[in-house]
Amino acid sequence: MKKILSILILVLSAASSFADLESMRARIPDVVKMKDLGLVGEQADGFLGVVSDKEGAASVVAAENADRKEEYAKRAASQGQTAEVFGAVIGSAKVRDEKPGRFVKDASGQWKKK
Repeated sequence: MKKILSILILVLSAASSFADLESMRARIPDVVKMKDLGLVGEQADGFLGVVSDKEGAASVVAAENADRKEEYAKRAASQGQTAEVFGAVIGSAKVRDEKPGRFVKDASGQWKKK
């Protein structure tokens, strides 16, 4: 019975991880559209930020950041680091690799177009 319970817990936690990633994947078209419209942008901390709260940008950012926070925490724990450090590494890459014309938040906290 203990073995079955352990397997069930493992399967359910894996399923919840996939559900988080699936919600992020499903949100990609909205995030891309809002980035292209200049409503949201990437930040150095690894989170999405609201540049202009139009077309539901704040709610998309809130949902995306909640999923990112959970994902960063999981991945950071598996690598023996804090979620903040993991997010900063991801954030630096996201800011660096963002497409020209999209917004990123610079070190001074100002939104700049790449």
